[in-house]
Amino acid sequence: MAWRIDKYVVRGLIQNIVPGRVVGTVWLKGLNQPIELNLKGNCHRDLAGARLEFRNKNAIEGDYSGFDVYQDGSVGDMTASKKVKTLLDENEIDAESEEPPPFTWANCLYLEWFSESNGRVLIESVDFSWKVSLPKWTLSEDGEKEQLEANKQAMFNFMDELSRALDPAEQRDEPVDEDMDEFQWEAYLQKTDARSDMLLELFEKYENDPKCEEIIAQAMGWEIDSMEITEEFFEEWAVDQEEEAKDPDTEYIPNHPLISQMMDITSRLYFETESRKLLSEDTANPWNQLIWHGQMTVSKLIAALEEVAEGVQTEPGFIVATLKRALHLLHLTIATMEACVTLAPKDHRWTADIRKDLFTLRESIIDMMHSYRQQ
Repeated sequence: MAWRIDKYVVRGLIQNIVPGRVVGTVWLKGLNQPIELNLKGNCHRDLAGARLEFRNKNAIEGDYSGFDVYQDGSVGDMTASKKVKTLLDENEIDAESEEPPPFTWANCLYLEWFSESNGRVLIESVDFSWKVSLPKWTLSEDGEKEQLEANKQAMFNFMDELSRALDPAEQRDEPVDEDMDEFQWEAYLQKTDARSDMLLELFEKYENDPKCEEIIAQAMGWEIDSMEITEEFFEEWAVDQEEEAKDPDTEYIPNHPLISQMMDITSRLYFETESRKLLSEDTANPWNQLIWHGQMTVSKLIAALEEVAEGVQTEPGFIVATLKRALHLLHLTIATMEACVTLAPKDHRWTADIRKDLFTLRESIIDMMHSYRQQ
């Protein structure tokens, strides 16, 4: 998917002085040389013909493995005037209010390009400081429309390349008439995840576009029927949501022993870490990550065992493939807890029983996978 590098940017210089060509240099924290841009196309009208300088005082160091410092390719959307919603200061938000948090609109620096070596690359932030020089030339309205259409086509081409990589042409039309094995299910689930990521990326880019639905459908290769969205439609939808919220079945959790065990472990972890004040608002806090990995393990186990718990006949290959995913998250949970305990072993002896239960659950999952492989 896209390389989102904004949090690693220290400073940068982008210029579109020559029509049809955008060049620049961007310094990333921890990288011993700047990345160099040599792109075909033009920026939006606010940056066309101008020189843009920007800085980020909160840059962090990233992992640049596989990222080419020489970025040759084509321009995407490049503008310093994209409007985005931003939440107001936390001190101004009423935590007890049931209303959605208040927000304001802010200018966002949005620099996108499609490189020959790394595909889509994006710098997007409202926190940078930047300045723009007077333009050497101006882009006409018609010229900008042509550039925007070219940018959209570049995004479509990028998505098309991802789709071909996920689903090679020689495999597209081969019907599967019999049950798939675990490896076929793994490949299928990986493709499903990737297409979900593609959809999310398209929505993030075009969510404020009045033609968002059509653009996404075109990029994903969907055929959609036009639907008139009326006031009655929204009223009926609101009633449906209210009824669903009252329905106790919407909170149903499959009653499978492995799901119940992991839910119990995660609940105990949350109680212990919360009561010991180990959690914080910092997402990088390893105790926060431990709870997150535990919750994700529960969700993966539900995905794997929901139909089993309901007595539905399910393909063995599917169950093994989805249990592998749950096992991966369980290993992350165990590894994260080990990392947390290592910080102060004597203070966290309370984790011993939970650790034992995690390994017991691990053995149960492996046993179940083995059982289904024999079918």
